[in-house]
Amino acid sequence: MDTTTTIKDALKAGTLVIGTKATGRGLKRGSLKAVIICGNAPAGVRADLARYAQLGQVPLATFEGDEIALGEICGKPFAILAVGVRRA
Repeated sequence: MDTTTTIKDALKAGTLVIGTKATGRGLKRGSLKAVIICGNAPAGVRADLARYAQLGQVPLATFEGDEIALGEICGKPFAILAVGVRRA
C-alpha cells in the first residue's frame, strides 16, 4: 500500500482520522479500514496501535517520513504520529 496516496485519497474523501488518540478510538470502535504510523513513532504508541489493529484485523502501514512530513502531507502545520482511514 502506497501510504502517501492512501492519505491524500482519504483526505480528499473526508475519511481521514488524524492523531493517535482519534486513531486509537477508531480502532477500538471498529470504524477504521487502515492505519498509518510515522516511521519514528515511539515504541509505546506503535505497540498500542499495532495491538488494536491486530485485534480488529486492520492493516497497519508505516509512513517512511517523520511526524513533521506526515503532518505536511495531511495539510496540517503540526506533527502527526498516526492517521486512520474510516470505512466508507
